[in-house]
Amino acid sequence: MKHDGTAELLAYWNRIREKRPAPERAEIEPGEIRKRLPDIFILEKPENGETRFRLAGTRLCTIHGGELRNTGFLSLWKEEDRAAIDQLLQTVFESKTAAVIDHEGKSHSGRRSSFETLLLPLAGSASEARLIGSMIALDPAYWLGADRIVESSVLSISLIDPKRAELHAEEKPLAAAAVASSRAVSRPYEMPGFFSAPAPRHIRHLTVLDGGKV
Repeated sequence: MKHDGTAELLAYWNRIREKRPAPERAEIEPGEIRKRLPDIFILEKPENGETRFRLAGTRLCTIHGGELRNTGFLSLWKEEDRAAIDQLLQTVFESKTAAVIDHEGKSHSGRRSSFETLLLPLAGSASEARLIGSMIALDPAYWLGADRIVESSVLSISLIDPKRAELHAEEKPLAAAAVASSRAVSRPYEMPGFFSAPAPRHIRHLTVLDGGKV
């Protein structure tokens, strides 16, 4: 994960779910994630229906040029990427798997900006499948909100082990502090790749990272 906001939401979801595959929707307390609410959304998929926004943060709506509530999630994506996104949503809903999408948003006038989207399942039956997620600009340009994003193109999709990802997020500031306290002049600190061998397996747009059940 590239953005602190993504890591924070994952850590919160991971904490409230405890040892279960996913937390209940009623367990989400907006006050505990209030700093990230403008970037957070909830998706729902009625049985035999399309996945749509149930709720969407104010910044997300502004970036996309209007209210996203009841809008189909697939409509945000480039047409050739929609099948992969739909398949990913099914995996998140049915297997209670967490996932991250790196993507590029294209504005109405052709400008581009990089985003990171997190998808986290919520407990529920097949007839009321829901997830909570966030969509955050990695390089928030001055024009975001004035020149609306009209479509997003997938760069990569990763299935993640939330327990390992949370540990990685906790260790990073400690390691950085240790390097800063050293008087020796050395190259900038680099966190080693968190997901080690075996190497990731690629399936179409999906990068499957082995590391235990979610």
